[in-house]
Amino acid sequence: MDTKLIDTYADLVVRRGINLQKNKSLAIMTGPGTYYFARALSKAAYRAGALHTQIFLDDLDVLAARLDNQDEEQLKQNPTFMKNFDYEMCSEGWGYIRIDSTEDRLDHAHLDNEKNQILGKAKRQFSATRFDKLMRHQLPWCVCCAPGPLWARQVLGDEATTDDMFEVLKPILLLDRKDPIAAWDEHDKKIKERQKKLNELHIDSLHYKSPVTDFTIGFDTHSRFIGGSEKLPDSRSFFPNLPSEELFTTPDRNRANGYITTTRPVSVLNTRTEEIRLEFKDGYVVDYRAKVGQDVMDSFFSIDEGTKRIGECALVDESNPIAKSGLIFDSILLDENASCHIALGDAYPSCLTNGEELSTEEELHSFGCNTSLMHVDFMVGSKEMDIIATTREGKEIQIMKSGLLTF
Repeated sequence: MDTKLIDTYADLVVRRGINLQKNKSLAIMTGPGTYYFARALSKAAYRAGALHTQIFLDDLDVLAARLDNQDEEQLKQNPTFMKNFDYEMCSEGWGYIRIDSTEDRLDHAHLDNEKNQILGKAKRQFSATRFDKLMRHQLPWCVCCAPGPLWARQVLGDEATTDDMFEVLKPILLLDRKDPIAAWDEHDKKIKERQKKLNELHIDSLHYKSPVTDFTIGFDTHSRFIGGSEKLPDSRSFFPNLPSEELFTTPDRNRANGYITTTRPVSVLNTRTEEIRLEFKDGYVVDYRAKVGQDVMDSFFSIDEGTKRIGECALVDESNPIAKSGLIFDSILLDENASCHIALGDAYPSCLTNGEELSTEEELHSFGCNTSLMHVDFMVGSKEMDIIATTREGKEIQIMKSGLLTF
């Protein structure tokens, strides 16, 4: 692999992804197959003046062994030292980077869906404060990807290599530019221009229409679309996702009606799903079926009531480099930035103009903001998708035609 390219990419994620400041610390989550990039991120962090870096290993094969050998009560237990770590991370303003587990999802033993759901719920409850601060953008965080041989062969074919995958990712991550950091700053300006135009429409609802979807979702008057870089409380900017192509917002949890169908595979509880058809009435999933993954969707919807309501909807123009590649990446990071999507579960209070003032579940719900232990994105866009916006004044405006934004 090209070590110079890897270092350039790591510097981009550290300096723009989380905008790491001198004497701040960094936590990195990786699977075994992408550990090489976690090391590169740690080194890049120290070049940027980091105080500490800590790499956490998320090994799905080890997870499978835990699920096979522990009962429900054991799965609910979390080590005390993680509570101390969560406290330090929140109080000291650590950055957080997660490398998408594209390699490791292709190399692990079978995961027990029911037990995995129990474990995932327990972890979210245990670290609720940390998750809340990340969702509210009070800590810098970034999800990125790193190619490996298994992922390369899955996406590009049996003869593909990690280097081949890097060649595909270079234009997507703007690593083919002379100065990738400057290129991302320029890209962010364009996203912000679209964001401004979208919010000036004062959208009350969106109607999605395609051969597999007929769906309407509504918004509270406090909802706003955001995208690209985000702001921390100290006004520092960071990129929650690299790459980033979406404009997203928090819809009203009670205003979703009709049916909508996923158009790309989605990993739910570390299990692949395909062609999920979701039917909503007054914001709630009243029926669902999946071509692949019905069992795991049963487990997902049993976690809490919030999983059956929408926490996010995102608009993505299908002329972007990820969509133009014509590839299915089986990575939520890349696939969600190639296509319009919704998320079931927890919503982003930061997408409400008054989000910082809301702290309790009751307050969040009163402004349509959903709450849940989970947040999973489902891609629903395609080149056949049309979207009509209805403004608060009752005017209808077509904002997407055949998968392309019109503004």
